[in-house]
Amino acid sequence: MRVLRKVHRRLRDSRLGRASIWHPDAIPAYEGELARDVKRWVLPPLDAALIIGSILGLNGGMPSLAIVYNDAVSSAAAVAVLVFAVGCLIGVSFPRLWVLEMASKCGLVFVLVTYATLLLGLAAGGHESRGFVAGVTAAVSIVPLWRIVWLGREYRRRKARDRLTGEG
Repeated sequence: MRVLRKVHRRLRDSRLGRASIWHPDAIPAYEGELARDVKRWVLPPLDAALIIGSILGLNGGMPSLAIVYNDAVSSAAAVAVLVFAVGCLIGVSFPRLWVLEMASKCGLVFVLVTYATLLLGLAAGGHESRGFVAGVTAAVSIVPLWRIVWLGREYRRRKARDRLTGEG
């Protein structure tokens, strides 16, 4: 147990550890406990789940896209989700890379909403089994969309604080 604590302390105090969202000083106190928990324990697992899902999509395809378009488009969409989800995970894990997170979240929301719309169209056109997946995909897209709004607010708050302190 002592060894694990020592390793944890070394990782936390390393340059990479100090830059990560999991460092004790990564999130200002004024953001609150809820913001800390969401940034550390909700957003990274969601991005990791999207990474896993997109890898599975690469191997098994995204059947709805293959129905409407072809296997190449299906694979391209899975690659897009993979790239965007990796960008989201890196961006949320290292707060200084918030621009990467913002851009990746925008791309991810675009792909997810487009996919949900396509699934909804298929459900309305006779493939009723696609309706549930359309709803789940639309629901999942709400979290990154909410994070985009949150990042915008943080950016505006930072700019206002910099104007007051004369920085930037």
